[in-house]
Amino acid sequence: MEALAFGLTFALPALAAAVAVGMIGVAALNGFARNPEKLSDIRSLMITAIVFVDSLAIIGIIVAIIARFI
Repeated sequence: MEALAFGLTFALPALAAAVAVGMIGVAALNGFARNPEKLSDIRSLMITAIVFVDSLAIIGIIVAIIARFI
C-alpha cells in the first residue's frame, strides 16, 4: 500500500505537468495562428510558462521522495 501511495504521489505531478505543457503548447499555437508577427513574444511567454509548470512538477516529485523516506 505504501508503494502505491508513493507511485501516485510521484505520478500525479508528472501527469498534471504533461497536461499543462500540452495546454500551453495549444494556446501558443493558437496565438501564433492569430498573430504570426508576434512569434518571438509568444515563444518567450510559452517557454516561461513551461518553466513554471516544470518547476511545480519537480517540487511535487521532490515532495513525493521526501514523504517516502520520512
